[in-house]
Amino acid sequence: MAQPRKIEAVAEYKGKLEEKPNFFLADYSGLSVEDITTVRTQLRAANSEMKVVKNNLFLRALKESDSHKNTEINFGEEYSGPIAVVFSQDDLPSAAKICKEFGKKTEKLALKAGFLDGQVLNSKDVSGIAGLPSKSELLAKIAGGLNGPTQSIASGMNQIIASLARAINAVAEKNNK
Repeated sequence: MAQPRKIEAVAEYKGKLEEKPNFFLADYSGLSVEDITTVRTQLRAANSEMKVVKNNLFLRALKESDSHKNTEINFGEEYSGPIAVVFSQDDLPSAAKICKEFGKKTEKLALKAGFLDGQVLNSKDVSGIAGLPSKSELLAKIAGGLNGPTQSIASGMNQIIASLARAINAVAEKNNK
């Protein structure tokens, strides 16, 4: 019979997976409590969270999760050893970037594998995602791209009106002489 705390842990992980279906696994071996707290604070600012999990219980939660049970999740070697799961609702690239940069600084946090929109990712894929711009950066680029043509149209219309005003002014000055 399963112990109540294990059942609660599986339910908690399953709830996290339903709330934030995109995640990646990270090896946190060697990080101090202070380091983990720092990473968690940075991730919270990116609407993500890091949770140290029991591997077997997390795997059970994955199999029971409505968002993940129809996918073939088999992490293999990436799923061994102590792992932390970083959950993200919208912006997995920002969370991956935070962990990757922190890992470069401390050399103790490594991205292992992940899951994004129904696709299982290996460590190379997760590192690639960490190199992508964040959602806010992409939105800013889109807004800038949309603003450029609009600004050009407004400037062109302003030039036409200004040219017309100068022409009318020139005709008026010619008639006054």
